[in-house]
Amino acid sequence: MRIPLDYYRILGVPTKATTAQITQAYRDRVAQLPRREHSDLAIQARNNIIEQSYQVLSQTEKRAVYDNEFLNDTYQLESQSRLRLPFQSSEIEAAEDAETSNPAIAIEQTDFLGGILLLLELGEYELVLKLVPPYLKSKSNLVKQDLFGSAEVVTSELILCLALAYLELSREQWQQGRYEAAAESGLAGQKLLIDAGIFPSLRGEIQGDLDRLRPYQALELLSQPESETALRTKGLQLLQAMLDARGGIDGAGDDQSGLSMDDFLRFIQQLRSYLTVKEQQDLFIAESKRPSAVSTYLAVYALLAGGFSSRQPESIIKAKEKLLRLGKRQDVHLEQAICALLLGQTEEANQALELSQEYEAIAYIRDNSKDAPDLLPGLCLYGEKWLKTEVFSHFRDLSSESVSLTEYFADDQVQQYLEQLPAESGAQDWSIVASESAKPTGQTRLEPVADLSVSRPSKVSKPEETAPTTSATATSKVTPISRPSSAPITPRTQTATPAQTAKIKKPKKRKSNRNLKRKPFPFKGIAILVGGLVALILVVKAIASLVGGGNTIKDPLQVSVTGEPPIPIPIIEEVATEAPLSKVPEGEFDAAIAERLIQTWLDGKALAFGESHDTSSLPEILAEPLLSRWVNGARDVEAVGNYREYEHELSISEVSFDPESPDVANVVAEVTENAKYYLPGGELDSGRSYDSQLTVRYGLIRQGEQWFIQSSAVL
Repeated sequence: MRIPLDYYRILGVPTKATTAQITQAYRDRVAQLPRREHSDLAIQARNNIIEQSYQVLSQTEKRAVYDNEFLNDTYQLESQSRLRLPFQSSEIEAAEDAETSNPAIAIEQTDFLGGILLLLELGEYELVLKLVPPYLKSKSNLVKQDLFGSAEVVTSELILCLALAYLELSREQWQQGRYEAAAESGLAGQKLLIDAGIFPSLRGEIQGDLDRLRPYQALELLSQPESETALRTKGLQLLQAMLDARGGIDGAGDDQSGLSMDDFLRFIQQLRSYLTVKEQQDLFIAESKRPSAVSTYLAVYALLAGGFSSRQPESIIKAKEKLLRLGKRQDVHLEQAICALLLGQTEEANQALELSQEYEAIAYIRDNSKDAPDLLPGLCLYGEKWLKTEVFSHFRDLSSESVSLTEYFADDQVQQYLEQLPAESGAQDWSIVASESAKPTGQTRLEPVADLSVSRPSKVSKPEETAPTTSATATSKVTPISRPSSAPITPRTQTATPAQTAKIKKPKKRKSNRNLKRKPFPFKGIAILVGGLVALILVVKAIASLVGGGNTIKDPLQVSVTGEPPIPIPIIEEVATEAPLSKVPEGEFDAAIAERLIQTWLDGKALAFGESHDTSSLPEILAEPLLSRWVNGARDVEAVGNYREYEHELSISEVSFDPESPDVANVVAEVTENAKYYLPGGELDSGRSYDSQLTVRYGLIRQGEQWFIQSSAVL
């Protein structure tokens, strides 16, 4: 019988090798032992062929004859002849025959296994996969007749050679970047061994390769076009199997892939760009239930992307709910500002933004809100930039989509949904989280999120004038520890006992009987104003760049805020009195006291932001951190030459006070705020002026014998 090999290749020497070189190569070749799984029969047959090669090439006359045949076979132009398998029967001929133009040598039929083993050692994996299978078919009697040795040994050896050929071919394909093909080859070899029930250690070796290959295989499958549903589904199944083995993205389990925690997070980040919005929502929402902080954060991204791109605010509400849970352990106030703005809750967006410690992001936002009473203009620009570069770019079906807050708020579906949104729906007080935390101790954002490249700058500059909601101390970075005992408790979910809550009949308003029901949010106006604001800011920045030598603002780093339009925002919630209040006896607090305190704040606010910019009364009614924030806000307005005229109407609707906790009280009030904005020179800015009716929750704290407002939130 003949096999497609030549003597020079078997010994590993060139055709012009000397006799000494051939002798040394022969000794080396015999000393090189194949894998331990091979049978003695196969190894002996291999050595017989090596010996045969040496005997021919080491003798001058035999070598000359062989060279003549070898050169003719190699270099002469001859038609290719079919290589016939030894002892071919009609059944074998019906199978795949090996075709080759390579030289061939004649060997004894008892050395057949040695020839297959040498082909395997020389890297002829595809040829082995063509030559061997016909001899394992049940209708072939060649092996059963013991023509090549013991049928049992030969069968086991042929299966082993096939499995090894598949294994080595799989590794070659892996190196070539053909990951799915590599996995298929490995699985084929493993199946042969499993079906035969032999070589468990080799089966484990193949499985190890398959496990390490799985991340690459998943990436390749998920990178296929969306029309390749079956392949993409298989990729998602592989990913899910890895997640289950690890116990989630940030789990401590071992999926045998060899990826460390950081490596796996980078793998997930790379994989996200191949997944659609729906695929990421299905994956990360399910994973967040393990629970998993990283999956929850990525689910927020998916919900925001889907809600914004599909104009579905209900998805944004779901994202907002998940952020409330994350906020107990990390600073996600910028993400919370996204949700609030996209839901039309502009006061709440400002409040959440105040609590953030992302210094670079807030600096960018402040720089783009210089002439505004709050941070919304900069937040709009920042939000569009962030949505495009840090959210949409990680979804295969959104990466080329444009981002426009103007178009979002102009959408009829969005307008209809937000106009029907109850005031309390999703409008939770972000300060609840802050009030349950102490000052930060150097703790930064969860490391897994940082590794996923979805982190943001970890610090924040001092916020501008916005409507604060926190009922905690001056910190905005949160850590999961108990609430400070001195802080009032004002979460919406808290239910007061009958002794704590006194329902107050609404007294008549001071100026009119105007209905205090909240006005519909002007979404169409938002859409127009956002477009105009963005264009105006870009023009002003361009002029400043030309005149001032190109002073530009850093692009926002990957922050999690989304902006909303700069519209007339009622700044109703929080701060100051014109003169010290009369002392209130301990243990006393009712609607009349509450009304006097809040009216003092509203009067002080009017003075602080009025033409005189008189902030002297604010320390008499505000406690920190509100005092510093509103004083700074008033100074910012004064610095640009603007001022406001306020008119307020106040009605107390509910008072919560427990004599056993005499230093804490909560008040719900309905406030009508009419604001007129004036530009430098006294010109009225009707675009910023507004008349709003809001329900506001105030958190008060008693210090000494006097009450101060410590927090507020629009309901």
